[in-house]
Amino acid sequence: MNITESKQVNLSSSSATIKNGSKNSSMVFNLNSILKMEKNILYNLVSVVHAQIPCSYCTINDSNNYLSLSVGNYTFQKGNYNANSFITLFKNTLPVGFNLVLNNVTGIFTMSCTSNFTINSNSTCYKIMGFEKTTSYSSSSNSLIFPYPCNFYGINRIKIKSSIIQTSNLDTYSKGKSNMLVSIPVNSAMSGLITFSNLVGFKSLFHNQNLDYIDIQLTDEYDNEINFNGIDVFICLQFDTIRSDLPQDNNLHALLEKNAN
Repeated sequence: MNITESKQVNLSSSSATIKNGSKNSSMVFNLNSILKMEKNILYNLVSVVHAQIPCSYCTINDSNNYLSLSVGNYTFQKGNYNANSFITLFKNTLPVGFNLVLNNVTGIFTMSCTSNFTINSNSTCYKIMGFEKTTSYSSSSNSLIFPYPCNFYGINRIKIKSSIIQTSNLDTYSKGKSNMLVSIPVNSAMSGLITFSNLVGFKSLFHNQNLDYIDIQLTDEYDNEINFNGIDVFICLQFDTIRSDLPQDNNLHALLEKNAN
C-alpha cells in the first residue's frame, strides 16, 4: 500500500525575488527543503490549485509595439486600445502624411501615405495591424490594404511555467516538451482579475529529487513575458509525494527491535 503526502505552497509576487522588475512575471521563491530525496519516495506530482492573476497588462506592450518602415522606425505608446483609438495613436506617432483607415465591415486596416513606403519584416505590431510576421510589405499607389483583420483581443491565455520543476507537458508553440505547469484561459476583461481553480484536478508528474526553491514565469500564448505593471500575482501550488509504506531501515537489529515493540 502506498501513502500520499500533500503539501501546498502559497506564492505571492510580493514576497518573491523578482527577476524582471515591476513586470512581476519572473519570480524566484527560496524555500528550504520543499522536497528532498528519500528512499521510499516512488514519485512526485505537482499541480496549480488556484491562481489570481490581474489583467493589468496592456494590449499594446513591449512585444508588439514596434513598426519599422522604409522612412523610419516607430514605437507605439503602450496601453489598451481598440481599433479607433489605435488610429489616433497611429496618426500621433507617425509623420504627417501617413493615414490609417478601418473598414468597419471587414475589420481590415488600410494604410496610406503621400508617397510609397515599405513595412519592414522586423516589425512586431503585425497581429495588431493585421499582417504576417517576418514579412515585408510595399505599398502600391501610396496605399496598402492589410491581408487580415486587426486584432485588439490582447492575451488569450497565460502560461504558468517553472524551469526548476521538470514536468513532461507538451506545447505546440515550442514544438515539444515544455516547462509549463498549467495554461490558464483569460476569462476577465481588462483591469479585471483572472481567477483560476483547478476543477479537473490536473496534476503533473515531475522528476526532481530535491527542491529548495521554486521559479515561476508567466507568459502569453506566444511565450512573451507579461508585464503586470507592478500589480501582484498569487499562485497556490500543491506537491503530492507518493511513498511506499515499506520500512526504510535495512538494519536487521533495528527491524527486529521495532517489531518486538
